[in-house]
Amino acid sequence: MLDELNTAIDAYQAKWQAFEAERRDPMMLEQAKPTSVGWKTEDLADFDRRFALVREYCQQVHLVWLNDRWIATMLLRQDKLHWGIGIVKLMQRRPNSTDAIGLDHIDFYAPAVTNAQTLLAQEADLKATDEANGLCKWTSLWFADTEAKLRRETTLAVCVAELHEADERVLADIA
Repeated sequence: MLDELNTAIDAYQAKWQAFEAERRDPMMLEQAKPTSVGWKTEDLADFDRRFALVREYCQQVHLVWLNDRWIATMLLRQDKLHWGIGIVKLMQRRPNSTDAIGLDHIDFYAPAVTNAQTLLAQEADLKATDEANGLCKWTSLWFADTEAKLRRETTLAVCVAELHEADERVLADIA
């Protein structure tokens, strides 16, 4: 599975570099740093199989049930994937979805990107939108038939927020 991820990351990185080179202001995206790779699985069986393959390389794993599907955020132990990526996000495809399986997106730590309007003000020809899913918020940037999720934190911060929210629910139930 790690080889499959690395091959997909290499292809994505080539698209990203070509996209960056086309920008009028390449510094706008140069500061964005890849942190995690999002991989969409076909169904629960595919999710479980890939989860087991990646888990053996992880030091931490966070699972969340969101929008009728499982999402696993997996922090690798030592060896990073290509492009220095240390987090794998496995996402079970939503029920009745026809989304492609495989590499879905790469998350970038991009604290200077506050919203899609900031990007569009710099370069109006971009396709960018602000999005949210549960406690998770990001700016999506589409290019070359793929997606970059620009974030002001890593996906691990989302896991922390999800666990904090769960902790508050448990405490409210016992109060």
